[in-house]
Amino acid sequence: MLKIVIILLCLVIIIGILGIGYKLIYNRLQTLNIKLIKAEEIISEHLQKRYDYIVRTSHLVKKNLDLDIELFKEIENLKVKKVSNIEFDTKIKEGYETILKLQEDYPELIENRGFKDIINDFNESNETIEATKSYFDKYAKTLNETLSKFPNNIIGKIHGIVKREYYNTILEEKVLIDKDNY
Repeated sequence: MLKIVIILLCLVIIIGILGIGYKLIYNRLQTLNIKLIKAEEIISEHLQKRYDYIVRTSHLVKKNLDLDIELFKEIENLKVKKVSNIEFDTKIKEGYETILKLQEDYPELIENRGFKDIINDFNESNETIEATKSYFDKYAKTLNETLSKFPNNIIGKIHGIVKREYYNTILEEKVLIDKDNY
């Protein structure tokens, strides 16, 4: 009778330890996943702001310079299409580069208060979005490394937590360069 109680007590302790371990791993994966989701939300919010800046610039350019730029039309049409944040970001960057070229080619735009505000807003947004992308990549790397280990991979599959792609490929290129140096 004493042996049965000891065996049951050992089983309860082992199951308890396994349960605590499971919960710790799950919480770690969930925390990383939540950080990535929040970073994606911040990136989406700033991409939307940058989109709005380009639309405002498009209207200013049409009004003040009587120019109709095809890239701005493409960017405005992205709102209707379903594209990923990365594709959206790429087009927005192209739009921003066009705005900077307009600034160089048409100095009278610089004197326009609305245009100055758009450039300043874009610069502030660029800082935030680049920092958030780095944050995203850091935690995507941590999540991917965590999910590549046992038993984390099993717990991740159970809860639908999957590996994430990096937002910036700069991080991947840096890793490749560092490996080549050794």
